[in-house]
Amino acid sequence: MKYTFTSSFAAMVANGKVSAVTPWQIIIDTDKQTITLSKRNKILIGVDEDTIAFRFIRRVTIDQHVLGADITINTINDSITACCMDKKDCKKIKDILMEYNNSKDDGIVFG
Repeated sequence: MKYTFTSSFAAMVANGKVSAVTPWQIIIDTDKQTITLSKRNKILIGVDEDTIAFRFIRRVTIDQHVLGADITINTINDSITACCMDKKDCKKIKDILMEYNNSKDDGIVFG
């Protein structure tokens, strides 16, 4: 199943990251066991993407603001951050990953 989350325009404005045409987007694909973070680049020609397999995830950190939140997903040797997401979307992302982790009998995907 695929889940798609996009950064909030109100949170971008409130946090001084006004970038209406270049929002962050997180796509969680539980079938392929990947997370893709994408953002249109500054010159609006292409899209920058980072894709991480679930097995490399080590920690999910949510940094809440007055409006919105930033989510950081740490891997074995790197991390990705999506800024200005809705707080409920960040919690949903974390819940999806934890639920997937708990459904695996063969070991812990992330700890």
